[in-house]
Amino acid sequence: MVFAIFSGKGNAYTTIMPLGKPRRASLIRKRHGKDSAQRIFDLATQLRNHGRLSQAESLYRKSLALRKEALGPQHPSVGDSMNSLASLLDEKERYGEAEPLYRQSLELRKKTLGREHRDVASSLSNLANLLQSTGRHAEAEKLYLQSLKLRKKAYGSRHQNVAMCMSNLAIFMQTTGRSAKAETLFKRALRMLEDVAGSTHHLTAYTKANFADFLLLTGRPSDALPLAEKALADLRNTLPAGHRYVKWARSVFKRAKPQLAKRTRRLPKPKSGRPC
Repeated sequence: MVFAIFSGKGNAYTTIMPLGKPRRASLIRKRHGKDSAQRIFDLATQLRNHGRLSQAESLYRKSLALRKEALGPQHPSVGDSMNSLASLLDEKERYGEAEPLYRQSLELRKKTLGREHRDVASSLSNLANLLQSTGRHAEAEKLYLQSLKLRKKAYGSRHQNVAMCMSNLAIFMQTTGRSAKAETLFKRALRMLEDVAGSTHHLTAYTKANFADFLLLTGRPSDALPLAEKALADLRNTLPAGHRYVKWARSVFKRAKPQLAKRTRRLPKPKSGRPC
């Protein structure tokens, strides 16, 4: 299964006028650096969404360096760049490089935005994903639950970001052998997403792909196949072909078809009816 990775929004950079010439020149340089960093950051995200991860990584690193220079190392936008770079490294399974960036981003966001900010919840969830991937389940579960609590407080109990936290928690429950809890969470997340985002929204479709994967893992390919097929179709209609969600849904669909065929071949042939 593939986790949902959360991003955060940086604060706007503002200036106060009037300014003396040296101060004005300094702020112009900072403004230029900040604007350049944002453009580079946005381009990196576009490249990542099209599956061009190496180019995206290079630009995320450049954006991070520019933001530190223009805004200072303690600015919330620096935390956003750290989080995005970490999530890309996480996606590439370079966990040793991703983890310190996730932790730095989390601490920076706590310091600059407050411990209950929604971006702190994003950092908690992303770090929990990594901890789960590296087998540190006790710490991961604690962070997942903290993230879900903060998101409910920030957004209310029915919001797409709350639903995606529930989906991530469902994946965790499946990984740790709690299939009944996982299925309940998947179904709750899907109902919420269909209500608040729509049945064909890319987050709804992505969660369907994860639930289809769960159904495959629990031996229900006949339930998984139509769900995976619908998820793939909706994701192809809303995201670039190289996006990681599309790739994931495609892989689930490809696994569901042969599993169902194999299961069907094993079914016993119906016996002939007895003559009346």
